[in-house]
Amino acid sequence: MKSTRPLNLKHLRYFAEVARRGSVSAAARALYLTPQTVSSQIQELEAAIGQPLFDRVGRRMLLTHAGETALDYAKAIFALGEELKTVLQGGARARSVVLRVGIADSVAKLQTISTLQPVIERHRQELELVCQEGSYADLLGRVGSGELDMVLSDSPVPPSLARSLHARAITETGVSFMAAPSLAARLKGAFPRNLDHAPLLASSSGASALMQSLESWFTRLQVRPHIVGRIDDSALLKGLAQGGFGVAAVPTSIEAEVSRQYRMKVLGRVPELRMPIYLVRARGRRPHPLVAEIEQA
Repeated sequence: MKSTRPLNLKHLRYFAEVARRGSVSAAARALYLTPQTVSSQIQELEAAIGQPLFDRVGRRMLLTHAGETALDYAKAIFALGEELKTVLQGGARARSVVLRVGIADSVAKLQTISTLQPVIERHRQELELVCQEGSYADLLGRVGSGELDMVLSDSPVPPSLARSLHARAITETGVSFMAAPSLAARLKGAFPRNLDHAPLLASSSGASALMQSLESWFTRLQVRPHIVGRIDDSALLKGLAQGGFGVAAVPTSIEAEVSRQYRMKVLGRVPELRMPIYLVRARGRRPHPLVAEIEQA
C-alpha cells in the first residue's frame, strides 16, 4: 500500500548527508544533531516513501536501489532551491544544466572534445560542463556513488563492477603510430617492420584492452619494439613523443590534429586495431538526460 505521508525536505537533507558520509554518526556530527535524531528522521522519510533507503551493514549505511533514486532527486531538489534563492535575490539567470564528466587520464583530450562537442553545441546556452580527470579506479567509484554523471575511458568496466556500472563503447577508431620527424628519420624499413626495436611509449596499464591488442599484433608480425616509457596521461605521452623519446600509438580519428599540434609524422596506420571510448554510468539509476543523449547519438 502506498504511503500518503508528505515528503519533508528536512528529512531529505538528513538523508542526503547520511548517504554522503556513509553513517548516521558521521552525518549527525556534521549536522550538529544526535545520532538518535538523525536515525529517527531517516525512519520517518522511509515511512513516507514506503521503502527502505539504506541497507545497514554493521555501522555502514549503504544505499538501496530506492535510496540511489531518492538521492538523485534530492540533489536536483537542492539545486533548484539554490537557484530559486539566487533568482529571488536579484541574480536571475538562465537555468543551467550541470553535466559532471570524469575523464580517465589515458583518454586523449582531443577524443574527449570530439565526444562532448555535439552536446555542447546543442545545449550551449544552458549547459554547465564540469570535467574532472583522475585514475580510472577512482572515477568508477565516484560515478557509482553519484558524484559524477558519466565517465569516459578507453577501458571497459572490470567484471567485478559490471553489476553496478554500465559501460558502452560510443566511438571506435583505428590506431596510428606517430613519431617526431627526427626519430622517424632514424627508423629504417617500411611500416610495420620499422617498429622492430623502435622506442615505444606505452600505457602503464598493461592489462588494458589496447595494450593486449598491440602486444598480440606485435607478436603475430614478429615485431619487437622497445618500451621506453609507460605513461597514462595522454598529453604527457604526446609531449614526450614530440621530443623524440619514443613512438606513440594514437587514435586515427585525431591523427591530423595530433600532427598539427605536436608536429609529428605518421609512420603507419592499423585499422584493424581498434581504440574504443567507453561511456560509463551507474546501473539502476535514471541516466542524466545529456548522458542518455550522448549514448543514443
